[in-house]
Amino acid sequence: MRARGCLNTTVFLGFLALCFGLSSYFWFTFFVRGRSIGTPDLVGLTLAEARAISSDYGLTLELDPSNERHSDKVPPGSVVWQNRRPGTLVKRGTLIIVGASLGPLVLRVPEVAGQTPRTALLQLSRLNLRLGSVARFWSPGKNGIVATDPPVGSVVSPETPISILEALEASPARYVMPDLIEMDVNAVRTALEIRGLRVAQIRYEPYPGLPDGRIIRQSPVAGSPVSSREPIALVVSRLGEGEVETP
Repeated sequence: MRARGCLNTTVFLGFLALCFGLSSYFWFTFFVRGRSIGTPDLVGLTLAEARAISSDYGLTLELDPSNERHSDKVPPGSVVWQNRRPGTLVKRGTLIIVGASLGPLVLRVPEVAGQTPRTALLQLSRLNLRLGSVARFWSPGKNGIVATDPPVGSVVSPETPISILEALEASPARYVMPDLIEMDVNAVRTALEIRGLRVAQIRYEPYPGLPDGRIIRQSPVAGSPVSSREPIALVVSRLGEGEVETP
């Protein structure tokens, strides 16, 4: 009899525990979940539609400009992002933050004129474009990129290869400096300038035994390589000592 009484007591206590658990779950659902709502899916809606739905749910909507982003699927100005996942339980009055779509990302070939291929590659990479083929040609007085294919400003897709045409300044012609001593300075100067060589300085000094206008010293010296990049200096017999004429 005592064992049977203990069994009845155990069953009764178990029944009470079950009732308590069911009651707790019911009141939790009623007071907590019953007052919560699932976050609506606002992506793809216009801001007016999103505000209206949020208001119907008792939620507050706020547009965050810092969360604007490009999208190929969501029209410009519509909701492209929301801070709470759709279906997440929230209380009425909860703030829902959204970001607007900027529409599809429009990529245009950038201006790279005058740049080196290396610099252009960095600029193209930042725009999600690729460097295509590189063609080069010699051009006096020019250095750097002069054209692109597709042309600058063209609308292109991501990862489009952009080919470039680069101008390389031709190296100046080089000569062996002749022996100019005792030659007439005017004739020499004309001959040098015809070949693109630059007489940077003419210095006059008296020199016994030579008529005026004859070269008595030169720089570079005879036999040295010379081009338009190296200035030529001449010392000529004439005038008073120390007088200098710079062309």
